[in-house]
Amino acid sequence: MSLPEVSTPAAEIQPVTAPPAKGLPRERIEYLTAFRYVFTHPEWFKNLLIVAAFTLIPVLNTALLFGYLFEITEHLYRRLPGPYPLFQVRRFALYVTRGIWCYVVVQMVAVIVAPVAQVLIQGTTFGSMAVMKADERTGIIILAIVVPLVVTGFFLFLLTLMLVLTPLYMRGGLTQDFALTFKFRWIGDYLRKMWVETLFVNVFMLLSMLVLVPLGCVLFCYGALVASAMTTLASANLNWQLYELYLARGGEPIPLKEEVQGSKFDSSNPEPKA
Repeated sequence: MSLPEVSTPAAEIQPVTAPPAKGLPRERIEYLTAFRYVFTHPEWFKNLLIVAAFTLIPVLNTALLFGYLFEITEHLYRRLPGPYPLFQVRRFALYVTRGIWCYVVVQMVAVIVAPVAQVLIQGTTFGSMAVMKADERTGIIILAIVVPLVVTGFFLFLLTLMLVLTPLYMRGGLTQDFALTFKFRWIGDYLRKMWVETLFVNVFMLLSMLVLVPLGCVLFCYGALVASAMTTLASANLNWQLYELYLARGGEPIPLKEEVQGSKFDSSNPEPKA
């Protein structure tokens, strides 16, 4: 004897839904994952060599690397298919155009940092020489105390600067709009929510450079450029992780270029279309 069929009202049927396109909210920064990400592309080695070669270009290399870096960051944020986009020579102008706003920020900061560095270095040097000329023994004691304090103070100053620059780079690289880069209310909100993680990320990348670049110098010095290219790709992943964590904490999304211009974006092609 067959069992009677039990009908379920259509309103009570719960459809099975796929996970959100954006995935689960990020809960922490995965530091080593950023470097493992570099090797996820089948042509990672060739890509590193090409990026390293283009770092030798004077003046434009900063804007170029920033442009490529944030193309990878946007690729990750949009969850586009496939591994990260390879560096393409034909997109040279697009990389420079995208990274020019970050380059402008770098130059503005250099105007501030250069005088501070010169005052600290020259002041410490000539001050120490004057004291040692008057009293060599006292000068040595003062030098042993002052120099570590100056170096530590300058290092903390640079860390603070890098902490503030991270959201500026992020907005400049994603909006590709100079006016929207300096939205100080957003920057303040980002720093309130993310200052600890941003500080750790910058320290991690600084230490990575201090380790990888000297190791790269062993490979006829060109390895140092490859190490720099590797940190660029790792930075792209870490920027994405920071941005995702900021959004998970209720942060305000950064308008991407086509959102600013009111155009549409084709997910199969990472170039905005009018």
